[in-house]
Amino acid sequence: MDLGFRVGGGILSIAWAGIHTILGLDLMRIMSLAVVGYFFLIDAVLSIVIAIVLLIGFRLLFIPALAFWWANYLLLTESRVFPAPVLGFPLHTYNPYVVVTFILDILLIIIVTALCIHRR
Repeated sequence: MDLGFRVGGGILSIAWAGIHTILGLDLMRIMSLAVVGYFFLIDAVLSIVIAIVLLIGFRLLFIPALAFWWANYLLLTESRVFPAPVLGFPLHTYNPYVVVTFILDILLIIIVTALCIHRR
């Protein structure tokens, strides 16, 4: 179970990073959204680091990884209703990127939570 969850979490983390890399590069071309683009790229790099942590099984960082996925999930859901940080207005758009990211966030929270519980 442990290995399957770690590999699955690593693959999903890399997919999440890929989506955010594409979005980040696209947003950097729009001058008013360049800061958001940089944030997405930094977030994608952190997601790749978490993928490596999960794949090698470095359990000491599983709880910080869980906090990372919760923070991203909360930012995504919060920014659909309330003003997004930095931008100052809600992002009422629901496109395939948002839906897939929402699903990935939930799956990654479940997987990393299971890994944290299983390790004890």
